[in-house]
Amino acid sequence: MMLDIDKDTASRIIDALAVAIDGKTSSAKTFSETPYDSLADCGDWQQDHNDSQRDTPRTRALFLAYLLFSGGRIPLKGIQMDGTYFRPDKWVVGALMKKGYLTVDNPTGEFQVTSQGWEFVAETLEAIGHK
Repeated sequence: MMLDIDKDTASRIIDALAVAIDGKTSSAKTFSETPYDSLADCGDWQQDHNDSQRDTPRTRALFLAYLLFSGGRIPLKGIQMDGTYFRPDKWVVGALMKKGYLTVDNPTGEFQVTSQGWEFVAETLEAIGHK
């Protein structure tokens, strides 16, 4: 499924979420004109060296952006947009997986948000409402 959103608008959304949650724009915006075929398998995401399990403001902001763009099923090869593919940050994905917020659905080639992940989203949105 391709989203009718261009790279510039996607970047603005990511930055708006980052500023709302973390107070600063995000540097973790990776785009490509073609799918990230080298990341088709979860092992390609090189999570063996990622030991992060923290719920940082950056993790919260980027997770919300991924969900806005994917509906909770994030393609490993990137989220297809108008003229571009957006790749989630490897460090953030690793942290979300280790916390149990994402799992991998290998047959479909997607990260899938778990019930704990949706709870994390609810907590994040509630916190924004109380600022």
